[in-house]
Amino acid sequence: MKESRTKRASRPPKAKVTARPSLREVTVDDVIKDLFDLFEHLGLDAGHLAARVVGLDPSAVPARRLYPRASAIGELLKAWHQDPEYLDSLGNPSPIKLRAGRRSFRRLAAKTVPNMDPNALLIELERVGAVSIDANELISVHMRSLPVYEDKHLASQHTLVSLDSFIRTLRHNLNSTTSNSDQLFHRVAWNGEFDARQIQALKIRVKRHGQNFLESCDNWMTRNAKPTALNSRTRRKQVQVFVGVYLAVDKN
Repeated sequence: MKESRTKRASRPPKAKVTARPSLREVTVDDVIKDLFDLFEHLGLDAGHLAARVVGLDPSAVPARRLYPRASAIGELLKAWHQDPEYLDSLGNPSPIKLRAGRRSFRRLAAKTVPNMDPNALLIELERVGAVSIDANELISVHMRSLPVYEDKHLASQHTLVSLDSFIRTLRHNLNSTTSNSDQLFHRVAWNGEFDARQIQALKIRVKRHGQNFLESCDNWMTRNAKPTALNSRTRRKQVQVFVGVYLAVDKN
Protein backbone atom coordinates (compact mmCIF):
# COMPACT_ATOMS: atom_id res chain seq x y z
CA MET A 1 0.00 0.00 0.00
CA LYS A 2 1.41 3.28 -1.12
CA GLU A 3 1.68 5.75 1.67
CA SER A 4 -0.14 8.97 0.87
CA ARG A 5 1.63 12.14 1.61
CA THR A 6 -0.17 15.27 2.60
CA LYS A 7 1.18 18.29 0.77
CA ARG A 8 1.69 21.07 3.19
CA ALA A 9 0.90 24.58 2.09
CA SER A 10 4.08 26.51 1.66
CA ARG A 11 4.54 29.25 4.21
CA PRO A 12 5.75 32.66 3.17
CA PRO A 13 9.21 33.55 4.45
CA LYS A 14 9.22 35.48 7.66
CA ALA A 15 9.69 39.18 7.21
CA LYS A 16 12.90 40.47 8.66
CA VAL A 17 12.06 42.93 11.39
CA THR A 18 14.60 45.64 12.09
CA ALA A 19 14.67 46.69 15.67
CA ARG A 20 13.70 50.32 16.06
CA PRO A 21 16.38 52.28 17.91
CA SER A 22 15.20 53.28 21.34
CA LEU A 23 14.70 56.99 21.91
CA ARG A 24 16.26 58.61 24.91
CA GLU A 25 16.17 62.05 26.39
CA VAL A 26 18.90 64.53 25.57
CA THR A 27 21.08 65.06 28.62
CA VAL A 28 23.17 67.98 29.82
CA ASP A 29 26.28 65.99 28.93
CA ASP A 30 25.02 65.59 25.35
CA VAL A 31 24.57 69.34 24.93
CA ILE A 32 27.91 70.24 26.52
CA LYS A 33 29.73 67.69 24.36
CA ASP A 34 28.03 68.97 21.21
CA LEU A 35 28.93 72.54 22.13
CA PHE A 36 32.59 71.70 22.70
CA ASP A 37 32.69 69.72 19.45
CA LEU A 38 31.15 72.69 17.66
CA PHE A 39 33.64 75.16 19.15
CA GLU A 40 36.52 72.86 18.24
CA HIS A 41 35.21 72.65 14.66
CA LEU A 42 35.09 76.46 14.52
CA GLY A 43 38.62 76.69 15.84
CA LEU A 44 37.52 78.52 19.00
CA ASP A 45 39.35 78.06 22.28
CA ALA A 46 36.89 76.56 24.75
CA GLY A 47 39.43 74.69 26.87
CA HIS A 48 39.19 77.14 29.76
CA LEU A 49 35.52 77.94 29.26
CA ALA A 50 34.42 77.19 32.82
CA ALA A 51 37.22 79.25 34.34
CA ARG A 52 36.33 82.23 32.14
CA VAL A 53 32.61 82.33 32.82
CA VAL A 54 32.63 81.65 36.59
CA GLY A 55 32.14 84.92 38.41
CA LEU A 56 31.50 86.89 35.22
CA ASP A 57 29.79 90.19 36.01
CA PRO A 58 27.01 90.77 33.42
CA SER A 59 27.13 94.54 34.04
CA ALA A 60 30.77 94.59 32.94
CA VAL A 61 29.95 93.00 29.57
CA PRO A 62 29.47 95.58 26.80
CA ALA A 63 26.13 95.82 25.01
CA ARG A 64 25.56 92.94 22.60
CA ARG A 65 26.11 93.83 18.96
CA LEU A 66 26.14 91.72 15.87
CA TYR A 67 29.49 91.19 14.23
CA PRO A 68 29.92 94.51 12.33
CA ARG A 69 30.91 93.05 8.97
CA ALA A 70 28.06 90.53 8.83
CA SER A 71 25.57 93.08 10.08
CA ALA A 72 26.76 95.69 7.58
CA ILE A 73 26.52 93.37 4.61
CA GLY A 74 23.04 92.24 5.63
CA GLU A 75 21.82 95.82 6.08
CA LEU A 76 23.06 96.87 2.66
CA LEU A 77 21.55 93.87 0.87
CA LYS A 78 18.22 94.47 2.59
CA ALA A 79 18.17 98.16 1.69
CA TRP A 80 19.04 97.37 -1.94
CA HIS A 81 15.95 95.13 -2.11
CA GLN A 82 13.62 97.52 -0.26
CA ASP A 83 14.53 101.14 -0.98
CA PRO A 84 12.28 102.37 -3.84
CA GLU A 85 15.12 104.54 -5.12
CA TYR A 86 17.12 101.40 -5.93
CA LEU A 87 14.29 99.33 -7.43
CA ASP A 88 13.20 99.06 -11.06
CA SER A 89 9.64 99.28 -12.39
CA LEU A 90 8.99 95.63 -11.41
CA GLY A 91 10.22 96.11 -7.85
CA ASN A 92 13.53 94.31 -8.40
CA PRO A 93 16.89 95.77 -7.30
CA SER A 94 18.47 97.77 -10.12
CA PRO A 95 22.12 97.47 -11.20
CA ILE A 96 24.07 100.52 -10.04
CA LYS A 97 27.43 102.15 -10.59
CA LEU A 98 30.04 102.46 -7.89
CA ARG A 99 29.91 106.23 -8.27
CA ALA A 100 27.05 108.24 -9.74
CA GLY A 101 25.15 111.43 -9.08
CA ARG A 102 21.81 110.35 -7.63
CA ARG A 103 21.99 106.58 -7.21
CA SER A 104 25.20 104.65 -6.64
CA PHE A 105 26.72 101.91 -4.54
CA ARG A 106 28.71 104.45 -2.55
CA ARG A 107 25.55 106.44 -1.74
CA LEU A 108 23.70 103.26 -0.75
CA ALA A 109 26.58 102.18 1.48
CA ALA A 110 26.83 105.63 3.08
CA LYS A 111 23.09 105.57 3.76
CA THR A 112 22.90 102.08 5.30
CA VAL A 113 26.38 101.43 6.78
CA PRO A 114 28.15 104.79 7.09
CA ASN A 115 30.96 103.36 9.22
CA MET A 116 32.11 100.88 6.56
CA ASP A 117 34.43 101.62 3.65
CA PRO A 118 32.32 101.21 0.45
CA ASN A 119 35.22 99.78 -1.57
CA ALA A 120 36.03 97.17 1.07
CA LEU A 121 32.33 96.33 1.37
CA LEU A 122 32.02 95.87 -2.40
CA ILE A 123 35.05 93.56 -2.45
CA GLU A 124 33.49 91.49 0.35
CA LEU A 125 30.13 91.26 -1.43
CA GLU A 126 31.77 90.22 -4.68
CA ARG A 127 33.93 87.64 -2.92
CA VAL A 128 30.95 85.84 -1.37
CA GLY A 129 28.99 85.99 -4.65
CA ALA A 130 26.36 88.47 -3.46
CA VAL A 131 27.11 90.89 -6.32
CA SER A 132 28.80 90.87 -9.70
CA ILE A 133 30.32 93.66 -11.81
CA ASP A 134 29.89 93.58 -15.60
CA ALA A 135 32.03 95.09 -18.38
CA ASN A 136 30.17 98.40 -18.08
CA GLU A 137 31.05 98.56 -14.36
CA LEU A 138 27.41 98.06 -13.37
CA ILE A 139 27.03 96.29 -10.02
CA SER A 140 24.19 93.74 -9.84
CA VAL A 141 22.99 92.14 -6.62
CA HIS A 142 22.10 88.42 -6.66
CA MET A 143 20.86 87.72 -3.16
CA ARG A 144 19.06 89.38 -0.32
CA SER A 145 20.59 87.38 2.53
CA LEU A 146 24.25 86.73 3.23
CA PRO A 147 25.74 83.23 2.66
CA VAL A 148 27.68 83.27 5.92
CA TYR A 149 28.92 79.67 5.71
CA GLU A 150 31.15 80.48 2.73
CA ASP A 151 33.42 82.50 5.01
CA LYS A 152 34.95 80.86 8.11
CA HIS A 153 34.98 84.04 10.21
CA LEU A 154 31.43 84.99 9.27
CA ALA A 155 30.31 81.42 9.90
CA SER A 156 31.84 81.43 13.39
CA GLN A 157 30.21 84.72 14.35
CA HIS A 158 26.84 83.74 12.87
CA THR A 159 26.93 80.44 14.76
CA LEU A 160 27.63 82.18 18.08
CA VAL A 161 24.93 84.81 17.49
CA SER A 162 22.39 82.09 16.63
CA LEU A 163 23.25 80.05 19.74
CA ASP A 164 23.15 83.12 21.94
CA SER A 165 19.81 84.38 20.61
CA PHE A 166 18.20 80.94 20.86
CA ILE A 167 19.39 80.53 24.46
CA ARG A 168 17.94 83.94 25.32
CA THR A 169 14.59 82.88 23.87
CA LEU A 170 14.57 79.77 26.04
CA ARG A 171 15.60 81.75 29.13
CA HIS A 172 12.88 84.32 28.55
CA ASN A 173 10.19 81.68 28.18
CA LEU A 174 11.38 79.84 31.28
CA ASN A 175 11.28 83.04 33.34
CA SER A 176 7.97 84.42 32.05
CA THR A 177 4.38 83.34 32.55
CA THR A 178 2.90 80.81 30.16
CA SER A 179 0.42 83.25 28.64
CA ASN A 180 0.87 83.97 24.95
CA SER A 181 1.40 87.66 25.66
CA ASP A 182 4.50 87.00 27.75
CA GLN A 183 6.14 84.14 25.84
CA LEU A 184 8.34 84.62 22.80
CA PHE A 185 7.21 82.44 19.90
CA HIS A 186 8.95 79.07 19.88
CA ARG A 187 7.48 76.02 18.17
CA VAL A 188 9.05 72.85 16.79
CA ALA A 189 7.65 70.43 14.20
CA TRP A 190 9.11 67.00 15.07
CA ASN A 191 8.91 63.64 13.31
CA GLY A 192 10.72 60.58 14.68
CA GLU A 193 10.10 58.27 11.71
CA PHE A 194 10.81 60.48 8.72
CA ASP A 195 11.93 58.86 5.46
CA ALA A 196 15.57 59.87 4.96
CA ARG A 197 15.03 59.85 1.20
CA GLN A 198 12.69 62.83 1.59
CA ILE A 199 15.26 65.04 3.32
CA GLN A 200 16.16 66.85 0.11
CA ALA A 201 12.50 67.64 -0.62
CA LEU A 202 12.05 68.85 2.95
CA LYS A 203 15.10 71.10 2.65
CA ILE A 204 13.66 72.71 -0.47
CA ARG A 205 10.29 73.20 1.21
CA VAL A 206 11.78 74.77 4.33
CA LYS A 207 14.09 76.99 2.27
CA ARG A 208 11.28 78.26 0.05
CA HIS A 209 8.67 78.90 2.74
CA GLY A 210 11.21 79.91 5.37
CA GLN A 211 12.79 82.52 3.11
CA ASN A 212 9.39 84.01 2.28
CA PHE A 213 8.45 84.07 5.96
CA LEU A 214 11.70 85.75 7.02
CA GLU A 215 11.50 88.35 4.26
CA SER A 216 7.94 89.14 5.32
CA CYS A 217 9.09 89.64 8.93
CA ASP A 218 12.07 91.67 7.75
CA ASN A 219 9.87 93.98 5.67
CA TRP A 220 7.43 94.44 8.54
CA MET A 221 10.20 95.28 11.01
CA THR A 222 11.76 97.75 8.57
CA ARG A 223 8.46 99.56 8.03
CA ASN A 224 7.77 99.76 11.75
CA ALA A 225 11.31 100.89 12.57
CA LYS A 226 10.78 104.15 10.65
CA PRO A 227 9.73 106.99 12.97
CA THR A 228 6.26 108.41 12.41
CA ALA A 229 5.16 111.98 13.00
CA LEU A 230 3.67 110.85 16.32
CA ASN A 231 6.74 109.21 17.82
CA SER A 232 9.52 111.10 16.02
CA ARG A 233 9.45 113.75 18.74
CA THR A 234 9.90 111.24 21.54
CA ARG A 235 12.93 109.10 22.22
CA ARG A 236 12.27 105.48 21.36
CA LYS A 237 13.73 102.53 23.22
CA GLN A 238 15.58 100.38 20.70
CA VAL A 239 16.34 96.66 21.00
CA GLN A 240 17.82 93.98 18.78
CA VAL A 241 15.33 91.41 17.47
CA PHE A 242 16.07 88.02 15.89
CA VAL A 243 13.59 85.86 13.96
CA GLY A 244 14.98 82.52 12.81
CA VAL A 245 14.04 79.36 10.92
CA TYR A 246 16.12 76.18 11.07
CA LEU A 247 16.01 72.52 10.06
CA ALA A 248 17.76 69.92 12.23
CA VAL A 249 18.38 66.32 11.19
CA ASP A 250 19.50 63.62 13.63
CA LYS A 251 21.13 61.05 11.35
CA ASN A 252 21.89 58.71 14.23
